[in-house]
Amino acid sequence: MSFAPPSARRLFPDLILLIVAIMWGGSYLATQDLAVASSAAAVMCARFVPAAVILLCVNLARPKVRLRDSTLPGILLGTLRAATIALETIGVTLTSATNAGLIIALSILLTPILESTLTKRRLSPSLIASILLALIGITLLVGGQGFSGFNLGDGLMLIAAATRALLGVAEARFTVGRNTDVLGLTTVEIMFGAVIFAAWGGNSLLEHLPGFSVANWLTIAYLCLGCTIFAFLGQLWATKHTSASRAGMLLGTEPGWALLVGVLLAGDKIGTLGYMGAAVLLVATWWGARAEQRWRGSNPSPQRALRPMVRETADE
Repeated sequence: MSFAPPSARRLFPDLILLIVAIMWGGSYLATQDLAVASSAAAVMCARFVPAAVILLCVNLARPKVRLRDSTLPGILLGTLRAATIALETIGVTLTSATNAGLIIALSILLTPILESTLTKRRLSPSLIASILLALIGITLLVGGQGFSGFNLGDGLMLIAAATRALLGVAEARFTVGRNTDVLGLTTVEIMFGAVIFAAWGGNSLLEHLPGFSVANWLTIAYLCLGCTIFAFLGQLWATKHTSASRAGMLLGTEPGWALLVGVLLAGDKIGTLGYMGAAVLLVATWWGARAEQRWRGSNPSPQRALRPMVRETADE
């Protein structure tokens, strides 16, 4: 990016994160469709194993392979990533794609809480208020068909929001202020997940492969190449060049895309109360993004605050 003007270089990480959010917004419906043709375990295997093989081949083709340096952080991030993907994949099969995409938006607001804990920086009143507003939106959303409609899938998506927020902060800790090999780190992370999901869903995937349609194979390509390889590389690279909180806020457009895809393509119906909750959650996300920018601008940057912890990790 050295050929681009400074303003463009500053915006490039934001653009990458926005594209990632769009792709992830469509992943819930894609996962649902593929799970219907196979199983949740098979979907995770089909998504991670080919991605791991591709990235491993890319690394082996490099003049100098540095996977050893990425092993420990890659396993730690891979554990969080695998947990998040498992929760999301199972959760989306038990609730609607719209609910899943909107509930996961809580990760955007949980990220500053975790980051403030690590950096010992108090959250601003506006940021706290936006988080509380988001909780109200979640309550209205899952009660769109009556408050008894809250189910296991919604609960799993809430837990996934927490693990995704923790993953975002962990990625910043291992990348900010360091000469991180993003490709190597992502490769180890995905390989770790591939081993877990191959053991879990390999048999199910092999059982259903003969019955896959062309649409199913295109869905696998979308989940593997777009939502896994590109998205994980892009998220990690962009986080390295911004803050965990800003990355989280930019990924906050994901529920809007999930809502659009779920309602227009899947015909999801969330009721008047549900639409009110969706609107409240989107407003909370937008408000939280502005509050986070002011909070970050009035304190030492997360990059500088996280660097001492990064050095501590490197010394361990």
